Amino acid sequence: MAEITLNDVKLLDGDSSPARRSVLAQKLAIDLKNKTLSETEYDLAIAICQKLADDVDTTVRRSLSHALKKNNDIPKDLALGLAKDVLEVSLPMLEFSTLLEDSDLIEIIHTGDNDRQMAISHRQTLSPTLTHSLCEAGSEAVVESTLKNEGASFEDNTYELVLQRFEKSEAIHAGLATRHQLPPHIIDLLVDVVSDQLKAYLLSHQTLSPVLIERVVLESREDAKRRLLHDPRSKRDAEKLVLAMNKQGKLTPELIFRALEIGDRPFFEYAMAHRVGIDIQAARTLIKDPGEKGFAALYKKADLPRKDFSAINYLVDVEYRSHSHSPITAREKRDPHAGQPESWLTETETKKKKWRLF
Repeated sequence: MAEITLNDVKLLDGDSSPARRSVLAQKLAIDLKNKTLSETEYDLAIAICQKLADDVDTTVRRSLSHALKKNNDIPKDLALGLAKDVLEVSLPMLEFSTLLEDSDLIEIIHTGDNDRQMAISHRQTLSPTLTHSLCEAGSEAVVESTLKNEGASFEDNTYELVLQRFEKSEAIHAGLATRHQLPPHIIDLLVDVVSDQLKAYLLSHQTLSPVLIERVVLESREDAKRRLLHDPRSKRDAEKLVLAMNKQGKLTPELIFRALEIGDRPFFEYAMAHRVGIDIQAARTLIKDPGEKGFAALYKKADLPRKDFSAINYLVDVEYRSHSHSPITAREKRDPHAGQPESWLTETETKKKKWRLF
């Protein structure tokens, strides 16, 4: 053998120290990794490893586990035995050994040991079955670690399980938002619970349809009421969403007009301010100008379609300047038989006439 000497082997039956036996384990691993052993030498090396795996001293078994954790040329029963040993011996095998099958790992996951689950969550690849087991039995920290593992494969029902188990966890929401290519219906579920910062991340890293973009960036009056009832201290950061949309070239007139239509004042105001290049307070002052000349100047500077000014100005008048009328798109003013409110970005039975209200 290249690394192990005859003296090393003799020491197994002598009074060698745990440190010396640990060194022997590391030498064995080097020989097995180099694949230079004859068949007889290989059998001897494995026999010595088996003996070391039964060593009474934990440090020796831990050294062996570390040395063999990435070796696929050892018997599976040796790897599995180390994986089921005490915690400090098992962790290297659980995280790195590809000899362990999903069924072996799932059995260990369901023992409920957090440290072992965490080690498994760090594996280079995780099958959908293994991922689901971790998300089903693991703690919040284990599930967060699994979500951050780019080699973990998720099925839709696992994402749904995670959202159901950790509905109010910001760490889990962040982990979900940063997954690659989330299914659209999972993004739709996330919209109601994630921060505007995470929404901006979703916009930058996920492929979203126009309808889903509207769902992500805009907040109706009803949505705002629900948010504030759920958490009175919650704050909206519409500016972050406006900047994210503009960066992608998707801050369209249609989206800006839709924000006004459903009563999303913050988005409408920040969008107008950003298109013109003025601060938000100045934009609000111009929008609320009783004489309407301020908004007309703002609208022109924002380079929005001239043909739509009359309609948009009417909505601004109702939304900002009138105290005797509720917004025309308010739920209580709509015909209960008319179906969903029409939008350029949301499909309805009747096509909307593009803001030609007169």
